[in-house]
Parts: sequence; C-alpha cells; structure tokens
Amino acid sequence: MKWVVIFIWLFHCNVIAQSDTYSFCFSRWWPFSFVEEAGDAKGIQVDLLKYVLNNENMSASFTELPYKRCIDDVLSGKYDFTLHLDHSDSLNLVEHGVSVWEMALAVNVNNQFLTLEKIKSLPLFSVVIAQEYPYPKAALKTLADINAVIIKRSYYEGSDEDAKALFDILSSNRVGAVLVDRRWAEKIISQFNLPVSILPELVHSQRQFIGYSDQNHEKAVILSGLLKAVSEQEIHAIEMDYQ
Repeated sequence: MKWVVIFIWLFHCNVIAQSDTYSFCFSRWWPFSFVEEAGDAKGIQVDLLKYVLNNENMSASFTELPYKRCIDDVLSGKYDFTLHLDHSDSLNLVEHGVSVWEMALAVNVNNQFLTLEKIKSLPLFSVVIAQEYPYPKAALKTLADINAVIIKRSYYEGSDEDAKALFDILSSNRVGAVLVDRRWAEKIISQFNLPVSILPELVHSQRQFIGYSDQNHEKAVILSGLLKAVSEQEIHAIEMDYQ
C-alpha cells in the first residue's frame, strides 16, 4: 500500500510539473524579444515572463519564428502563447504587456524635414508596409489621410544584417518611406550608420499583448495574474538593461 501511495504522489507531481511549463513563440523584435548569438532568448518581454514564472518555480521556453507561423502553432497547440499581438489579430489576449508598437516613417536622410502634413501635398509618395501583419485601422487611416501609395513587402528578418537590407530601398529613393517600429529602426540605423532618418511624428502607437487559443485559457488566467502583480519598479529594472 505504501508503494501505491508513493506512485500516486509521484504521478501527481509529474502532472503538476508538466502543467507548470509555459511555452512561448515570438517574432524577432528588439528590444522586446530576440535571440542572442549564444542562442538564448532575450528582450524586455522575454525577461519579464522568465521573471514572473521563475519566481513561482514554473519554467518558460521560447522559440523564435515568423509572426504568422507563431499564430498557427498556438492554434494547433504546439505552443501555449505567442507574443506581440493586439485586437487586430485572431487570438485571445492576455492584456498585460510591455511592448508598444510605435509606427513611424523611415525616410532617406535628405528628407528628414518632411512632416505628415507636407507629405499630403506631394504628388506621389509611396510607403512600404509589411505584408505579414494586420495593421490597426488607425494606422492605415493615417496613411490614407496623407495620400500614401501603399507597397507591401516582407519584413521578416533573421538577423540585423537582414534588417539593414530593408532600408536599402530608401538610399536610391525608389520609395518615399518605410513604415517601421521606431525603437527597432533607430537601433538598426545607429548600429550600421545608415543614411536614414525617422520622422518624429508617429503614424500610430499600439500596445501589444500575449496571444493564446481557447485551449490555454486556464494558463492565460494564471499568467495574467502573475503579470498584474509585477510592480512598475520591477518592470523598469528590466527595461534598463535595454537602454
């Protein structure tokens, strides 16, 4: 009888251990989520999730994949969650996050004094946007208001060198601007000393959250509670590592 009790107890512990593993998929987005050369997932959002889960003796795994692949893999049950979604996407949301999508226009450095109002009066101004993402309606409306001609292109980049290549079309003035995330673009421009400027006016700003499917509702409730318990001071300490 004693051995039966021990077996049941071990089985129970194993079930709990399995349920305490949280798996996340993410697309590369500095400073919120990326993979270091050593292969470790890092970033403000990644570090925050590791922090709250490790404090509860839970484990977290992170996998970098293209945006759409992450959504498909969460829907199929391969991963519990995917990072950096909003209400434009097709999953449920844990509405607590630290990533903010600050959409701005990157232009050739010779056009750094453009404003959204000046662009509106130009006879032809093309803007490249990512074909992978569903943009918020407010962002698309701003582009429509300045009479931008939209060109869709893949933004997926597996390295900083790939990211650098995205801006090549600005050097030859083939397009007027590229719609980018401001913080990510500023990092790439500075890193490679590119002849590119970011216009100061934001096209739109949208807070991003963690997406999950219905089958992971219980885990989402637990994760939401853990994230809400984190203080602003704790979040700020994590953010300081990426200043």
